[in-house]
Amino acid sequence: MPRPLIPDRVGAILDAAEDLVLRDGFDGVSVERIARRAGISKGAIYREFDGKHELMDALLTRCMRRLAERVRQRVVAAPAPVGLSAVYRFGLEALLDDALMTAAFLDDEAVLGSHARAVGGDRYRQRFAWITDYVEALHEAGSLATDARPEAVSLALSSFTIGLLSVNSMLGPLTRDQLAAAVDVVITFVERGLERPPEPAATDAHLLLLGRLTEQLGTDQEGRP
Repeated sequence: MPRPLIPDRVGAILDAAEDLVLRDGFDGVSVERIARRAGISKGAIYREFDGKHELMDALLTRCMRRLAERVRQRVVAAPAPVGLSAVYRFGLEALLDDALMTAAFLDDEAVLGSHARAVGGDRYRQRFAWITDYVEALHEAGSLATDARPEAVSLALSSFTIGLLSVNSMLGPLTRDQLAAAVDVVITFVERGLERPPEPAATDAHLLLLGRLTEQLGTDQEGRP
């Protein structure tokens, strides 16, 4: 008897893969196990993805879209224009609440396994370029009170993010409240050392960056939404 059709089959596959990868790591999960968890045949997965690495790429892309949308919603919902410190907080809080994105940001091989080694370093350069362009746009909008080059600001913020996400394994276990308190300290430094009161143009810069990111992540290699 044929299996019943599953609405949003790709979504069901990615949901199953995310659960299993977070529990057992990429190398400990097979396409067959993902299919079984999703309630579909193994062949159905291969009709959507060429293999496990392509499936993982699609899963990480979905997580990035999810994170970008959470930040965008908070920017739009803010009662007044927000600055770099607020958007940085929004992004960090979204990262801390998303185990797979945290693993991806750190290239955690316990979770990503051989997939971390299979993907080149271009994603780091792209990530850094996005943040640098964003900081430059904020500077042009008059929202930053610093003459520091955008690359230097981007490097400083990226380095703190990596350190914050790594500290739990090095000094932990730390609670969510402890990590949030560390974020508060850095946000205070950003507010006092880098920011001017945000103008509406700052919101435009936030939404432009998030829009570019969402557009670039809008479809995977097969053109699926």
